[in-house]
Amino acid sequence: MTKTTGVLRRAGVGLAAMLMATIGAVASTGTAAAATPLCEKVLARSINGIAIYVPAAANGSQTCHISRSQAANTTIVRHLQRTMIKCYGALHLVSPYQDEKIVNLTADGDFGPRTEAALKAVQRNIYVTIDGSYGPITRDAMRFIKTDGSICYDYR
Repeated sequence: MTKTTGVLRRAGVGLAAMLMATIGAVASTGTAAAATPLCEKVLARSINGIAIYVPAAANGSQTCHISRSQAANTTIVRHLQRTMIKCYGALHLVSPYQDEKIVNLTADGDFGPRTEAALKAVQRNIYVTIDGSYGPITRDAMRFIKTDGSICYDYR
């Protein structure tokens, strides 16, 4: 083997390794929401003896997501809307609906632009990333309606 052939072969092997690493990195990237199942039902969760209703995945996991682009069924969205109305009603929605309060949101089960603006207002209030998507980080910082409907209580 000539010196030039050996150099080219090593360069080819190096290039192939870089290409495989790049393809692997691209294939493994994705959003946390993509890996988190969709919220499909509402479950009661007991915290310090107080039961609250929280969204859950089909398998019962409370680690789930809801967003405008991946809205769950209307029951789940309606529950999230009612939670925001009861627990965060005094907050103003974010732009372009900043003149409206969450308490005036209609619990219609549609994850439309006003529901997204309300969720962003809640996220701003609880100091988490303001992305308009409900997931584990938002859940951990939110308050939820007690099962008897009387008060709101922290998830954690």
